[in-house]
Amino acid sequence: MAQKKNPPQKFFYGWAITGVVFLNLAMAYGSQYSFGVFFPFLIQEFGWSRQSLSGAFSLYAFLYSFLGVILGRWSDRYGPRIVLLGGSLCLGIGIGLISQVQAVWHIYLFYGLLASWGMSAAYITAGPTIVKWFVARRGVALGLAQSGQGVGIILIPQLTGVLISAFDWRQACIFLGLTVFIVLFTTAFFLIGQPEKLGLKPDGEQNKSSRNPFVPAQEPTYQEYTWSAAEAMHTKSFWVLTALFFSTWLFVFLPLVHMVIFAMDIGLTKESALIALGILGGFSTFGRLVMGSISDRIGRKQTLMVSLGLQVFSWFWLMGTATSSMLYIFAGAFGFSYGAISTLFSAIAGDYFGRLQAASVIGTMFTISSPSAAIGPLIGGYLYDLTRSYQSAFLLGALTNLLALALLFISKPPRRTEVRGELKAEGNMVS
Repeated sequence: MAQKKNPPQKFFYGWAITGVVFLNLAMAYGSQYSFGVFFPFLIQEFGWSRQSLSGAFSLYAFLYSFLGVILGRWSDRYGPRIVLLGGSLCLGIGIGLISQVQAVWHIYLFYGLLASWGMSAAYITAGPTIVKWFVARRGVALGLAQSGQGVGIILIPQLTGVLISAFDWRQACIFLGLTVFIVLFTTAFFLIGQPEKLGLKPDGEQNKSSRNPFVPAQEPTYQEYTWSAAEAMHTKSFWVLTALFFSTWLFVFLPLVHMVIFAMDIGLTKESALIALGILGGFSTFGRLVMGSISDRIGRKQTLMVSLGLQVFSWFWLMGTATSSMLYIFAGAFGFSYGAISTLFSAIAGDYFGRLQAASVIGTMFTISSPSAAIGPLIGGYLYDLTRSYQSAFLLGALTNLLALALLFISKPPRRTEVRGELKAEGNMVS
């Protein structure tokens, strides 16, 4: 008598969730990178300074990072679906209302305060959800899911530019906001927080008691110890990782906000700048896929070391950029390293502190480290207004990534020790 096969859902549910996260990140990050496309048009129409507009993006970046600790806990407690449903409203409406701005404070209100909630919800329901669904294949799954960011960066700013040319920047804002809302609101209904909700295990593992002799039973990859956010914060590992990502994210959004106008400053066309933005997105996708997979093989730390080194190189290269081809090389190198580092953030945090409260831990770490991303565009705009050059800002980008590389050398997983017969949150993530 033929043996009943295990249902294929065991193996494919996790990858379906990966596809949902891919689509969410493509839409959210594509719309975020479109801010730089609107940048020259806002300056041209209203005559605002670069620093004032950069400040609106900095407020947005600060708040969407700060909100991670709140939304991470909500995601662990109530599930990612309800968090993303609310986020779709905030992000879509916030972007759409930019079409109505008449004063600079409107940008701070609509984009900085409202859209930031939606972006934070899209982020915090992405990486932590994948961390919960995968263990052994965590790097590959995160690379696939987060490659949506790169695809969104390739496609959506280009589409935004086309819409602005065909209509105007205000109508482009309305269309972009509506599309973001529809995509995130719809996909939220397909987002399931962890495999246990369906009676499954991470990585499609089968139950040990499988009765099919032709399908070998699988032991769990390892028995992990899960830290709460409060426990994780009592470890040195948490703070070293947080400082590492704080440093590397300090200037990560500077090219996002200023690349188009920087290219025009050095005599390049807007079309060349948009091509560079597309290359950055394409290589960030490539970096996520390649380095996520490699990290499963050689380790997160080694892979992160290579990625940080490439980011240092890209900043120094940008300081000498004077032609379209040089800008494209920067975009490729920076995009590849940026994509890899973004993927490895969730992966290494999940490895260190376990998966069951990953949204809370990653959200807390994200809240502390990621507000640094708000600083770079603001400093870049200030330094340009002061010196009429971006050179000092690019140098600071290189130096902060060198600091992150130094912190990586002293980073190591937390340890679990036994004190008075109880397991205390100093220790190893596995038993």
